[in-house]
Amino acid sequence: MLKTPPLGIVVTAHRYGPMLVECLDGVARLDPPPVQVVVAIDGRCPQITDTARGRGFEVVELENALGVSAARNAGAARVGAPFVAFLDSDVVPKVDFVLKAFAALRSQPGAVAAMGSYDDSPAAPGVVSRYRNLLHHFTHQHGNREAQTFWAACGICDAEVFRSEGGYDERYALPSIEDIELGYRLRRAGHRIALDPTWQIKHLKKWTWRDLVFTDIGRRAIPWTLLLLREGRLDNDLNIDTRSRRSALMVVGALASLPASFVSLWFLSIPLACLGSAIFLNRRFYRFLAQKGGWAFAAGAIPLHLFYFLAATIGWVLGHAIFRSQRVPLKK
Repeated sequence: MLKTPPLGIVVTAHRYGPMLVECLDGVARLDPPPVQVVVAIDGRCPQITDTARGRGFEVVELENALGVSAARNAGAARVGAPFVAFLDSDVVPKVDFVLKAFAALRSQPGAVAAMGSYDDSPAAPGVVSRYRNLLHHFTHQHGNREAQTFWAACGICDAEVFRSEGGYDERYALPSIEDIELGYRLRRAGHRIALDPTWQIKHLKKWTWRDLVFTDIGRRAIPWTLLLLREGRLDNDLNIDTRSRRSALMVVGALASLPASFVSLWFLSIPLACLGSAIFLNRRFYRFLAQKGGWAFAAGAIPLHLFYFLAATIGWVLGHAIFRSQRVPLKK
């Protein structure tokens, strides 16, 4: 067992609240502890500063709220350990987080970075929150073990590599795909990234319908589409695997064919067949939801999941339109 793990942890924070306190309490309980914990505050917040220092953590304050990527980079710059791990402020790490981090790195030979997963018992109640957090868990549990992306909510990286590759792109001020972009950059430089589904954290966030719409379209689908177009790639992994793309096509097909049913009820079989196909493609996920919350919960989550595919398609279309109209510079 590592007695003094050469790991520094960066927790980013923007506003004070019970989730942040629970996160920092979880970090304080880690066994073995990291050699360093840095709380990077995006802007000034005396309550966060006092809470962090009261637990013996270092604090980095950005004078102005420059965004989550700038905060993470500022926190990582303070870390003196050879490895840096990142945690969001709305998660709680398991007590063996540090050891699991290094086990995740070792799970792929030569990996310089690794990421984990949400656990299967999210804290927030309600169908929307449980569905959304369990979807993230399920996706990471079935992702390729040699990852193409990075995850800032629960990730570890060789500190020297992180800095040499430029850290997070600070043009991503709001939390969106800044970690995915970093992962693509690491891979493009020839580095390997591991996904270890046994390295888990608990997500505390409570999701609403508004969060689903705003996040899935504005902060995920559109910027991720733009990134894929700039990179000239289309991965078959995680949220953009072949099954997800086929499911989105079926949902769009159902909507596109629905008006024909007003002409003749016979045509109603087309959208029903499309929706049935989408549900069949995701049967493993729905069985998993039933295991965690019963079939009533799984049935209630199906419309949310179908909307998820619709949101991804809307973001994909808007992303293509933005890319073609603006032609944003492709790479650094």
